[in-house]
Formats: sequence, structure tokens, C-alpha cells
Amino acid sequence: MKVLITGSEGGVGQAVGKELRSAGHLVFGFDRVASDAWTGHTVGDLGDRRSVRNAIEGMDAVIHLAATPDEADFIDELIEPNVRGLYHVCDAARHLGVSKLVLASSVQVVSGHDWSSLVGLSDGPRVINHYALTKLWAENLGEMYARVYNMSIVAARLGWLPRAHYHAEELLASPVGTDVYLSHTDAGRFFRACIEADLAPPRFEILFATSKSGGKTRIDLSRTTEVTGYVPQDTWPEGQPFIT
Repeated sequence: MKVLITGSEGGVGQAVGKELRSAGHLVFGFDRVASDAWTGHTVGDLGDRRSVRNAIEGMDAVIHLAATPDEADFIDELIEPNVRGLYHVCDAARHLGVSKLVLASSVQVVSGHDWSSLVGLSDGPRVINHYALTKLWAENLGEMYARVYNMSIVAARLGWLPRAHYHAEELLASPVGTDVYLSHTDAGRFFRACIEADLAPPRFEILFATSKSGGKTRIDLSRTTEVTGYVPQDTWPEGQPFIT
């Protein structure tokens, strides 16, 4: 398949691209940073609707990772990439007939729940910050597009994937960090499973993605495994490049 990864030069994007290429897929990148690692690459910004559309044209699938990745000022930092940029990606995929769209959400969408018990899809969202609200918007937009425009869309509630050494330190400082950890290599396996799963449109799925818990299991992955066959293989600190 011809797969475009937005945010292809980020930690998740590089891991996913590597896994997809190893499986024989043609991987194309979209990022504000130039790269020659992929079959093709577009240097662009999510706010540029034409640039997004040009990058998506001809693709079989799109994995949308590009975003401001953490809590930040809603007006100055989150709206453009996480709201407007998301719309540009979804609408271009709709008009260009992309067969599958995978949108990066986050376990932060459920971070307001009591982590002492297993959290599953039936518990619903419980956000505690504006970043998580933008990810809930991604899930809602994805559900509408799949239903109204006959698309196949997955909203991926990604676990805690450290993108730098200090992110790994923050994970270790959290009482649930290693339990909701997502390794770089498991992220690659998860997105490959989403791309290769038989999800005929109209289809919308919200799927959690974590590695194996380092202690108590906090997230229910049963629907993820049922839909895609994904089974995590790593436990913290496996599958991540940062020294702890």
C-alpha cells in the first residue's frame, strides 16, 4: 500500500515508517522537516490546505500523527495543528478517496478516570486538559466522516510514548507511567496492524494502543486485538531508545 504518515519525522512517525517499510509498504512522509528516508516526502504545514491535499493525493492510506503533542495554550498552539490541521487531513482524505485513515488520539482522553480499575472503551472519555479535548475532537470528527462519507477510520488512543530523555523521566515519575507505556517498536506494530486489517467502509473504531504493563494492567486492549490482531510485545523499558 501507499501510506502517507503526517508527522513522519517525529518519534512515532519514524518508528511506524520503519515498520511499514519492513512489511513492503511504500511510505511517504509529510512534515515541516525535510527527509530522504521515505519513498517520497513533502515538506509542509498542516495549516496549508493545498499542501496537505497534494501530499494525500494518490495514497491508499493515511496515518495522521502530526500535532502539538502535549498540553499547551489552546488558542496560540493547539487550535491550528490539532483542530484546523486535523480537518484539512480528514477532508482531503474524504475528497481524494483514501481507503483508510488512522488518526492519532491519546490515552489522555480517559486520564480523568480512576486508574485503580481497568479502563475500557465502555467507560467513555474523561478529559482533564485542552490537549485531550483536541483528541476527543479527532475521535468525533473521525466517527462522523466514517459514517457520513463512507470511510474506514481508526482513532488510535496511544499510550505514553517517550519522545526524549526527559519524557522518559516524566513517565517513570508517574504512578501509572510504565503501565500505560507504548514503546516505539510496539507503536510500529500497532499501526501496521491497523493498516493491514480488513476494515471495509463504512467503519469507525476507537482502539487503545499500549505495550505490556510494567505492573498493573490499566487499559483494556481486547477490542484492539479483536479488530487488528495487535498484541503488544514490549514492557518498559523495552523498545525505546532513551537511556533511563
